[in-house]
Amino acid sequence: MKVFLTGASGFVGANLARRLVREGHEVHLPLRKNSDLWRLEGILGEAHAHQLDLRDFPGLCKALVEIRPNAIIHMATYGAYPTVQSDFDTIFGTNMVGTINLVRACGKVKYDCFINTSSSSEYGLTKKRMCEGDFPMPVNYYGATKAGATIYCQAHARLTGAPIMTTRLFSVYGPYEEPMRLVPSVIKKCLLNQQIELTQGTQRRDFIYTSDVEDAYLELMGRPDLGGEIINIGTGKQSTVRKIVGEIMIATKTSSVPKWGALPTRTNEAESWVADTRKAGRLLAWRPKTSIRGGVEKTVAWMGKNMERYSAR
Repeated sequence: MKVFLTGASGFVGANLARRLVREGHEVHLPLRKNSDLWRLEGILGEAHAHQLDLRDFPGLCKALVEIRPNAIIHMATYGAYPTVQSDFDTIFGTNMVGTINLVRACGKVKYDCFINTSSSSEYGLTKKRMCEGDFPMPVNYYGATKAGATIYCQAHARLTGAPIMTTRLFSVYGPYEEPMRLVPSVIKKCLLNQQIELTQGTQRRDFIYTSDVEDAYLELMGRPDLGGEIINIGTGKQSTVRKIVGEIMIATKTSSVPKWGALPTRTNEAESWVADTRKAGRLLAWRPKTSIRGGVEKTVAWMGKNMERYSAR
């Protein structure tokens, strides 16, 4: 297929871009002028890069009419990492304005599917499994703008019949993840046998390995019949921070010793975070296949070979 993939310079987008190239698709990547392309090294010669900002509606329309993609996968986002991404104008401009511009621009071409990527952050704080039908209760501007973009996509699909679906991703981890995030930061310290300072580590998350997310998107690309649907992409299982750190320590054979409680728990941080995956199970011929141990081992092996990518980050 001819695929127009936004957000390819980010963690999940870069992994999907690489997978699409390997699978033989014609991949078009809109990239901002100042994008950091370290995650795309090695595939830019095989994909088609376009200097483009989603906030530029006329430029977006022109590019889409020229490319005429069969599939649009929207992964561009900003604000998922509140410690380093707190600019409200960029959060709103990327998540809301960028999404609306893309949906409107795509109205000028005929396409088979449009996958809008959203986040479990839409759900907010809850102690139960997060279900697609739950009322959004985000606790930050990132979650609020992602919820707004989802609502717009749903309304557009209902009004026009466009094959637009939305995924809500849970705690994705794997190669190319942002260096300050839990899994890569702990792996890096373990490989270097450095001290690891952590919170109490009782928080539970629905960790899903990136290749399982890629598998879900490949399935969704062939399912235009799911237009108008919202689907959780998670495992439906929770693991504590302590568990995943323990798996990292085993995989790295480190001499590091974690200092639990050395860091404070963030404000508005949930203790429980898990997907209700019944809808995905009902609608998709897809199931996550990678265990926590297997995913950690793959990530450790990749980081061991690519430490130079993280040394200055």
